[in-house]
Amino acid sequence: MIRIPFIAALGMALTFMTSASIAFEIEHNQGTLTLDQTPQRLVSFDLAHLDTLNALDIEVVGVPKSVYSGSLEAFNDAPVVGTLFEPDYETLAKQYPDLIIAGGRSAKAMPKLATVAPTIDFYYHPSRFLDSVKESSLAIGQAWGKKEQAQQAYDDLLTQVDALHAVNDEKTGAMLFIMKDNVIPHAPGDRFGYAYELTGLEAVLPAREPDEVDQPRPQPGTPEAAAAKRAAEVSKIAEADPDWLIVLDRGAINNGEKTASKTLAAHPELSNTTAFQQGRVYYTNPNSWYVVTGGLNNLKAITADMIQAMQK
Repeated sequence: MIRIPFIAALGMALTFMTSASIAFEIEHNQGTLTLDQTPQRLVSFDLAHLDTLNALDIEVVGVPKSVYSGSLEAFNDAPVVGTLFEPDYETLAKQYPDLIIAGGRSAKAMPKLATVAPTIDFYYHPSRFLDSVKESSLAIGQAWGKKEQAQQAYDDLLTQVDALHAVNDEKTGAMLFIMKDNVIPHAPGDRFGYAYELTGLEAVLPAREPDEVDQPRPQPGTPEAAAAKRAAEVSKIAEADPDWLIVLDRGAINNGEKTASKTLAAHPELSNTTAFQQGRVYYTNPNSWYVVTGGLNNLKAITADMIQAMQK
């Protein structure tokens, strides 16, 4: 018989007990969450990560109210547990969740959500968008025992991104967020600055400095300064005459009225760009870009559509 010293045996036992007690571990924006069992009743208020969960065949029992389409269409029939901004705590509790994913829009609710069930969140950094997608996707895959599936899905996405970059090799672009008559340019580092990383287009506006990103909304009484800055950037875009204009029509979200094309046509500078004159304006799917944003399936759909549309 092989005799193991008591101290060594005790260490082995403690190691086994520790590893056995941590059945679930996931890294997220707030740190690392460990649980004694893998969550079976998951709720996601974050649509990007709802999309990734769906891509990895991980079920959820509750979602926020939204208009779901594409690969998320089945969630129109899922239990609704509030809005993207405000959880319905009474309805949420009735779903008996054992893990909640909070979204950027519901970040302020995290402390209260954590009283219902363990709560985590993820963040897509606009200056390192694809790396952020990879990190959260692999974290989810690792936690649910689907790391290889997550890695393959991300690799498939990168293959499409590379193909899109090849289409746009040595081409320039500008990302425009349009709200009715207001044209708001987005440079690298801005919320929708990930357009450049996805497409491979060289931005005609310089990247935002770190202290310019995530600034609070302008205080009342200073809209003129903000409008003047936007107008100057629009003029710079028109002067640079980019190969492509990428447009997000805020009003068209959730099947709303499309007004961006009229706004561009009436704009004295942008309507005279070569991109507008020759039809090289890509109108994004507003729900995919604004409401969902990330997510493995969503980004695959976005890049596939852009590859087809931008081959000219």
